[in-house]
Amino acid sequence: MPSSISLIIIDSDRYSRNAIEDHLKLFGNKISLLGSVGDLQDGLRLVHDRNPAIVILEVKELEKGVDTIRSILSRYPRTSIFVTAVEKNPDWILKLLRAGAVEYLVKPVEKIELLEALQKAGRLWESRQPDDAPSGKIITVYNPIGGMGTTTVAVNVAAALAAKNEKVALVDLNLFSGDVATFLDVTPRYTLSSVTSNISRLDASFLMSVMTRHSSGVYVLTEPMEVEDTAGITPDQVNRVLAFLKGVFSYIVIDTGGPLFGCNMATFKNSDHILFTTVLSLPALKNAKRYLTAMDKQGLTRDKITVVVNRYLPKADIKVEDASKVLDWKVFITVPNEYAEVVSSINRGVPIVKLSPRSGVSSAIVKLADMLK
Repeated sequence: MPSSISLIIIDSDRYSRNAIEDHLKLFGNKISLLGSVGDLQDGLRLVHDRNPAIVILEVKELEKGVDTIRSILSRYPRTSIFVTAVEKNPDWILKLLRAGAVEYLVKPVEKIELLEALQKAGRLWESRQPDDAPSGKIITVYNPIGGMGTTTVAVNVAAALAAKNEKVALVDLNLFSGDVATFLDVTPRYTLSSVTSNISRLDASFLMSVMTRHSSGVYVLTEPMEVEDTAGITPDQVNRVLAFLKGVFSYIVIDTGGPLFGCNMATFKNSDHILFTTVLSLPALKNAKRYLTAMDKQGLTRDKITVVVNRYLPKADIKVEDASKVLDWKVFITVPNEYAEVVSSINRGVPIVKLSPRSGVSSAIVKLADMLK
C-alpha cells in the first residue's frame, strides 16, 4: 500500500463506526482517518472539504445510496467508495456497484472483508498517478451533425501529437454514429462500454488493457459496438473515465457530436480546448451560429472554443471574414479541401498526417496541434 491512504466513515450507527475504526487500527499509520460521522450531510461536507481517497458509506435506501455515490463521484472521480449495508439483496449490490462503488460490505462489517477491500484499494492507488503529477489536456472536436470533418480533425490531431512522442488517447464519444474505428481500420476487442460497465474496476492498469494501440502511436477507445450499449453510459461515468485518462495520457482527443446535454456537456466541461468544426456553406454556418450561441449561454467560455473551417477553398463564394462575422466568432484555422487525399487516408486506415505528410491538410493539422500544446 502507499504510505498513507486518507479515509472518511459515514455511518449512522455509532457502534458500527467504532467497530470499523477498530479494524482500521491494524493498518497503523498507513490509514489516515480524516473523520467519522453519523450524519450524511455532515459526511458529504467533510468529503468536500478533505477529498479523501476512500469513503466508507452506509446505505439504508437503495435509490438514495445510488444518488449519493453518483454525486460524490461526479465531483471526486478518483475517490473509492465502500458501501456498507444490512441488505444482502443482489439487486442492491448490482445497482450500487454500477453507480460506482468499488466494494459492497454487509453489516456488521467483518474485519477480514474490510482488510481485503483496503488492501485492494491500496494496490489501486499505487497504480494511479499522484495528485501532484501533471494531468493531461483534453481536446474535444465537435459539430452537432455529421459531415463537417470532425472525425478527420480528431484522428489527425491525435496522430500529429503522438508523432511528437506524446502519449495520446483518442476517444470516440459520438456514441450512436462514431467513425474513429473505421478511419483507423481497427477492430477493437473492447470499447467505451467495456469501461463504463466495469466502472468499479477502473484504474490505470485496467484502462490501458482495454485500449487499442494504433500504428500511429495513438491509443484508441471507440464507441460501443451495439447501439443498445450506449443507453447506460452516463455523464458521471464519462467524468470518471476522463479523470483517469488525464492521469495516464499527456493528451486526450475526443471525437463527438449530437446535442448539448448529457455526456456531451460532461465532456465539454472537462475539456481544455473545444474545436468546433464547420464548412463555408450557409446551412453549416447557420447551424454553427445556433450551437456556438447555445454553448456560450451554457457557460463554455470563448477562450475554450476554437472554430475550425474544414474543406476550405480560397475562391469559395463565402470568405473566412464573412464566416467570422456571421458566427460572431473568430475562425482560428482553415483546413484545405483535398478530398482525394483525405478519402485515401480513410480507406487505408492511416491518418493523412502519416500517409501524406506534405499535403496541405497535414500542414494545417500539424499547425493546429502545435497551437494546442
